[in-house]
Amino acid sequence: MKNYYVILGVSPQSSEEEIKQAYRRLAMLLHPDKNPMPDAENAFKEVNEAYEVLSDPISRNLYNQMLNQGEPPTVWHRDPAYRRKQQAGYKPQPPGPSPRAVLMQSSLMLFRKVAWAGLTFCTMLVVDYLLPYRVHEEKVLTDPREVRKLFFRPTDLLVTDKGHHFPLRMDELKYFEFNSIVRINTSLIFSILVKVENEKRNYEVNNLATIYRNFSFAPILLLGLSIIGVLWKKGVEFRFNVGVVTVLIMVLNVVFLFMSIL
Repeated sequence: MKNYYVILGVSPQSSEEEIKQAYRRLAMLLHPDKNPMPDAENAFKEVNEAYEVLSDPISRNLYNQMLNQGEPPTVWHRDPAYRRKQQAGYKPQPPGPSPRAVLMQSSLMLFRKVAWAGLTFCTMLVVDYLLPYRVHEEKVLTDPREVRKLFFRPTDLLVTDKGHHFPLRMDELKYFEFNSIVRINTSLIFSILVKVENEKRNYEVNNLATIYRNFSFAPILLLGLSIIGVLWKKGVEFRFNVGVVTVLIMVLNVVFLFMSIL
């Protein structure tokens, strides 16, 4: 005999309003038009059957009488799984998808929006990178003779009169002479640091921690995950996992973006 209270996830003492709320919640989650999982349709039918019995006071009263008639005597069964069901304290799992599956299914719409946001973000980065750069000309304040007197080896050796610091090695200082002009190129939309070159434009600083240089892997990875999130239609668990990773990479890209602004 089916336990309609277990199917709806309510207790025998629940009020009519509580039963109605439980039914509406399950019906929205399990409706075949909204839940593509294979067992959702059968679970939806059982939820409807349970609600039809428990929503009517007369049929509920008759059902409670049948339910309280007593359990059948315990019979030994050679199947261990069957014997476990007869043990005291055993609670049968309600039919339908597990709470984990329901959580995954309900999160897919949000993750799809994140995927579209990732595509938009990557498109804006591509447009920003392809537009002409904004060039800032600043003076070099780093004197190689003074640097060689230091006991330690600093990393940000290239210092400008506007207070900007860029990583250089000692052997690279010869390309950025004291009081010479350094050309700093930033993107037009986001003002992201793209490249730093000397006055003669024959040498560039290679070690730039920006989203267009050392951290360029982040938007590339986000673009791939976003395309999968938008186009892939099969596998709830796979799409859920891709969505979680996309959110993490999206956050990482935003952090790298702010770090890259000059």
